[in-house]
Amino acid sequence: MKDSSYIKGNVVRMLFESSTGYKVGLFKVKESSDGEEHSYINKTITFTGNFMSINNELTYVFKGNIVNHARFGVQFNVISYESVLPSDEDSIISYLSSDIFKGIGPKIAKLIVETFGKDTINEIKSGNPILSKIKGMNEKKAKELTKKMIEYDKDQELIIEFNKMGFTTEECLKIVNKYKNRSFDIIENNIYLLEGDISFLKLDKVFLTFHDEFESVRVKALIKFNIKSLCYQSGNTLVDRESLYLEINKYFSDTLESSVFLSIIDEEIEKDTIIELDNLLTLSEFYETESNIASAINHLSNIKNEFKEDKIIKEITKYEEDNDIIFNECQKEAILGSLLNNLFIITGGPGTGKTTILKAIVSIYSKIVCNLKSSDITLLAPTGRAAKRIMESVNRKASTIHKFLKWNKETKEFSVNKYNPVDTKLVIIDEFSMVDIFLFNSLIDGLPYNVKLVLVGDANQLPSIAPGNILGDLLSVDGIKNKYLDTIYRTSKESYIIPFAQDIKNRKVLESVPIGYEDFKFIESSDMLIKSYVIEICNAALNKELHIEDFQVLIPMYKGENGIDSINSVMQSIFNPANHQKAEMVIRDVVYRVGDKVIQLVNDVDNNISNGDVGYIKRILDYTLEIDYNGNVVLYQKGKFDEFTHAYAISVHKSQGSEYDHVLIVAPSNMKRMLYNKLIYTAVTRAKKGLMIIGSLESINYAIMQDYSENRLTCLKSFFL
Repeated sequence: MKDSSYIKGNVVRMLFESSTGYKVGLFKVKESSDGEEHSYINKTITFTGNFMSINNELTYVFKGNIVNHARFGVQFNVISYESVLPSDEDSIISYLSSDIFKGIGPKIAKLIVETFGKDTINEIKSGNPILSKIKGMNEKKAKELTKKMIEYDKDQELIIEFNKMGFTTEECLKIVNKYKNRSFDIIENNIYLLEGDISFLKLDKVFLTFHDEFESVRVKALIKFNIKSLCYQSGNTLVDRESLYLEINKYFSDTLESSVFLSIIDEEIEKDTIIELDNLLTLSEFYETESNIASAINHLSNIKNEFKEDKIIKEITKYEEDNDIIFNECQKEAILGSLLNNLFIITGGPGTGKTTILKAIVSIYSKIVCNLKSSDITLLAPTGRAAKRIMESVNRKASTIHKFLKWNKETKEFSVNKYNPVDTKLVIIDEFSMVDIFLFNSLIDGLPYNVKLVLVGDANQLPSIAPGNILGDLLSVDGIKNKYLDTIYRTSKESYIIPFAQDIKNRKVLESVPIGYEDFKFIESSDMLIKSYVIEICNAALNKELHIEDFQVLIPMYKGENGIDSINSVMQSIFNPANHQKAEMVIRDVVYRVGDKVIQLVNDVDNNISNGDVGYIKRILDYTLEIDYNGNVVLYQKGKFDEFTHAYAISVHKSQGSEYDHVLIVAPSNMKRMLYNKLIYTAVTRAKKGLMIIGSLESINYAIMQDYSENRLTCLKSFFL
C-alpha cells in the first residue's frame, strides 16, 4: 500500500488509548484506495494515530500509510481521518444509542428512526419539534441531542479543515479541544495567538500558505518570537535592534524594509508589549518578571532583623561543640548572615563546606524559633538530583522547585502562586545559579512576604539555560548581603580535581598535560581516535565492576562522531548489549532496551520526577515502557517518549546539580567552539573521586580562556541603580 492511502471500515476494538489522544486499535477494512484486489480488504489490521474520539458504531475513512513495525508487524499509521455518517436504519439506531449520545438507549433510538426514517440525522440536526414528542424523549433531551450532534459534526469538520491547512491530527485536537468554535476566528484573524499550543514555526508555515509574507501581523509576531528566541539562545533578557533585524530577515524571501521594522518596533513600544532599556529591547513579560524579582529582593532585604546577634553566635559555638566541628570565620559569617537577614546569598566552589553550613543553619534556626512545624523549613533545588543531595546532606526532606510549586503539565501553570501561597518561614535554595528568572519569579509569588530566603550556589558554574543571570546579578548589587566561602576542605596533595577547578576559575591554562595524580588523567587524542579510547575506558570500567550510575561521560555536543548520540550508542552496546531476553523499542530511530540508563528531560510533578533525574528501563511491553528512578517506577506511553533519552553520555548542562564518583569529559578539537570557561568548570566539578579528559589540550585551554555567558545582558541590575 503506497503513502497517502486510505482504508474505509469499522473499528473492531481499542488496544490502547492515552490521555493525549493517541490510540491503537483493530480495524476491519471494507474498502481501500488500492481496490478490491488488495490483500487487506475484508481483513482486520492494526491502526495507530491521534484521534478526538472513536466509536465502534461509525464507519471511518483513515488516510495515511502502511508501516511494517520491527516488533509489532504491519500497522496502518493514520495521518487524518473522518467519520462517515450511517445511512441505513439499523446503523442509525446503533449510532444514536452509542456512547456519543448519553441517555439515548436502543429502544428510544428505534422509535426516533421509526419516526424519521433514513432522514433521521438531518431531522435531529434541524431541531424538528416532533423529536421531543417521541416516547422516552422530552424537550430538554431533544435539545441536548440536537446540540450534541451538531457539536460532534462541527468538531469533525474543523479537524478535516485544519488537516487541509497542514496541521496534523494531533495539532487539530489541541486547537479544537481548547478553542472549539472560536478556532476558525483565531486562525483567520491572528493564527499566532495559538503559539502556546502549536509551535511558532508551524503556525508561520500555515500562515504563509494563505497570506503575504510581509503582512504586519506576521512581522509583529516575528519580532516578538525572535526577541524570545535570541534571549533563550544567549541567556540574555535584552537584545539589540541590529541583531534582531538580522535574525528576522532569515524568515523572508526578500529583505524586510528597515523602516517597516523600526516603525513596528516603535508601535509595540508605544503599546508596552516591547520595552526599551538603554537602547536595548525586551518583551514586557521579561521586563515585568525581572521587575517583580527586584521588588521582592528589595522588600526582603529591608525587613528588620527579628533575632539577636549574640544569641545566634552562642548557638553557633554550641553547634560546633555538639558536632565536634570548627567553622572558619567565613563560614560563621555565612551562618550568622543567613539567620540575621531575610535575604542572604552564600557562594563558593566545591569543597568549601556549603552543605555543611546549611545543616548548621537549619539546626540553629530550629532552636531559636519556637513552635516550628516541619513545613516551616523548606529545602529546594532546581533538579531532582540536587534536591536529593541537599536532603542527604542536611538529613531533612527536600524537593525540586517545580514540585514545591505544584506544576500542572496540562495547564502549564503552578498551583502554588500569589493567590495560593505556601505557609513557610525559612527557604533555602541550593544550586541557585541554575535558576532562571521565570522560575524564581514564580517561587517568589508563592512565598510569604516575610519569608527568610537563603540562596546558595557557585557563581562560577553555568548560569540557567533559560534567560537570566540572577545569582551573578544579585552578587553585583551593593547592599545585598552575601558571603563567599574561599577555604577549600575537600582535597589532598594527591588530588587534582578541585585545584584544577580553581585554575579554570582563575583563567590559568595548562602548560602541559598534568601527570602524577591519583584522581586525574588527561589523554591527548586526535578526534579520530577518541571513540576507541572511550570504548577502551568503558570496557575497563566494566571489568572493574564499576556501576554505570557512578560513571558519567560528559560531552558538549549531541551530533557528530564523538557526540552524545554516537557515544551513547557505543556505551549501550558495552554496558547493556542486546540479547533475546531483553525487550527493545525503537523510538525516533534509537533502540531502547530493558536495563538502559536514561535521563528525564522535563519536570513531571505528577510522577514525582524532575528534569535531570536518571533512571533505568525496567520493562517494555507493547506500547508502554517503565523506567525505575531509584524505586519510583514511572510508566511512559506514546506521547511521552520524547521526555527521556539515553544517559550513558549527557551534556554538561544536564549534569549540573549532580555529582558522580567518576567523570569522563570528551573534548575533541572539532567541538572547541562549543567550550567556554563556565562549561568546563561545571564539568570538572561534577567529579568526586576520579576525573578523566580525552581530547585536545588546545580545546581545554581555549575553554578556560573563553568568557561566553559571563556577562549576560539583563534588566535585573537596572532596578537597583
